[in-house]
Amino acid sequence: MKIKTHFQRAVAVFLVIMTLTFSLSGSTLRAATSRVEMIVRGTSLEYAIAAVEQNGGRVAETYAIINAVLADLPATSTAALLKTDGVLGAFPNHKVESAGNPGWGEVEFAESVGAAEVWAEGDLGQDVTVAFLDTGIEPRFASLNHGTNGNQQRILAYYDAIADRTYVGKKVMQSPGDPNGHGTHVAGIVGNNTYKHKTETYFGLAPAANLVAVRALNEQGSGTYADVLRGIQWVIDNKDTYNIRVLNISMYAQPLSPYWADPFCLATMAAWNAGIVVVASAGNGGPTPMSIGVPGNTPYVITVGAFTDNYTPSNFGDDYIPEFSAAGPTVDAFVKPDVIAPGAHIVSLMRHDAYLAQQYPENRIPPFYFKTAGTSMSAAVVSGIAALMLSDNPTLTPDQVKYRLALTARPQFSEFTGEAAYSIWQQGAGRVWAPDAVTTTIQGVANAGMDLTADLAGTLHYQGLTVYDPETEQFHILGYETWAGGYETWAGGYETWAGGYETWAGGTTNWSGSFNDWVAAYQSWSDGWNAWAGGYETWAGAIGDPTWAAAFVNLQNVPGNTTTVGFSWINSAD
Repeated sequence: MKIKTHFQRAVAVFLVIMTLTFSLSGSTLRAATSRVEMIVRGTSLEYAIAAVEQNGGRVAETYAIINAVLADLPATSTAALLKTDGVLGAFPNHKVESAGNPGWGEVEFAESVGAAEVWAEGDLGQDVTVAFLDTGIEPRFASLNHGTNGNQQRILAYYDAIADRTYVGKKVMQSPGDPNGHGTHVAGIVGNNTYKHKTETYFGLAPAANLVAVRALNEQGSGTYADVLRGIQWVIDNKDTYNIRVLNISMYAQPLSPYWADPFCLATMAAWNAGIVVVASAGNGGPTPMSIGVPGNTPYVITVGAFTDNYTPSNFGDDYIPEFSAAGPTVDAFVKPDVIAPGAHIVSLMRHDAYLAQQYPENRIPPFYFKTAGTSMSAAVVSGIAALMLSDNPTLTPDQVKYRLALTARPQFSEFTGEAAYSIWQQGAGRVWAPDAVTTTIQGVANAGMDLTADLAGTLHYQGLTVYDPETEQFHILGYETWAGGYETWAGGYETWAGGYETWAGGTTNWSGSFNDWVAAYQSWSDGWNAWAGGYETWAGAIGDPTWAAAFVNLQNVPGNTTTVGFSWINSAD
């Protein structure tokens, strides 16, 4: 069903009101001449530019990928702007921050996802480039910049989206590097080629993959939507030059709107549409329902939550999901995260003089390592596995990569009771397993039945299949309620299962139903439903349409904190 223009404008009006109410810290406008910074979308880039200029604004830069501009506007002109022909909406230029949480300890994440089995076949992620939208990458680490044979340069380019400057070749060494440390840590999880002879493992999942740094966050780990859009635009424009197949986004912001109205989500959709596998962190606002952040709430991309191996990487029985890992459903009723991956007590590269290393010296492991936790790390693990998959089979599309990752993931059920330890909105399809994801011949695509091109164009939008039943006070999946053990139902509570009596189910032995049933179930909850016609029950006034969408217009469901977004630091010894 098409979204009517007046509804789009109603949501846009809400976003502008919210910007004036919250982005200005709730204060009354001090003068009629005060100005606001907005991202304005149009039916075309030309319309967006013309509308801004017509309403007394100045265009700072353009984002052709979503027909949007960054504009400086008189605060009094925003209402008129939204009524201007060709304007689809406007969005505040909000802050974004990285999704890491220092403070846990070491984990053998490669062992926890079976990477050694893939390496044994000669697949180290070669001939694939992974881009990192983050705080930058430190090029002076030889284990990131040099190949496994010590020769070729692996950091192919460094784009500073904050300064709008590109460094290539040997000039990468003259780039800003990574003043914060987060981006280098994340890149190390994917590409660190240091080899640990004692365990015969690499420190990175795809140690031969090429890397591209896209710096969109500053030294303190924060940035704006404009920085992010500039960075993603560069990745799309240069994907063929550097063979960028995977884009890792280990950051999150608080959802302020439906996914299709958020410029960050739209930019990730454009990257996916361009053939790039986008991997996003779920966020660290868990364990409550609807805590998935932007852009992980984008239905098309691969959204990753965290689990911990509980310091026993070879024993899956005591693994559990830490409380910080965000849970679904999204405010658009989609099941998220899609999968979970190691994300606690992760050790990776970081310079001792980086901002995070200086702020949290207790997490340093001299000389050049740092321990941290968060769904940032989990996303990087999945980006590394995606690189292995594409190195083995370069013809895979983003939808095929997502499908194979999910269908080979391992949902957790107790081998004793058959009960699920976590719901589908907490673990998604389950924990990723690299050997199966790489070698599977499963045919199929994720996001089936969803028209991404129309969604980007603003003519068709989707809603997920999550329903909340107020009588039972549980979430469930519309039209598919036969999974045993509570996998597809959830009352929103959080229970750990550390202690070892439950085990992750591998293969089909501990799954409820046959493999074909599992495929059918995945397709029932992972894809979108063209359901903006309403008919869903709501939970906390925030799931589904039309109640949820109407509440956006009348401000009933404005999030309490709309001006600051970021990570939750966890200084815990685990």
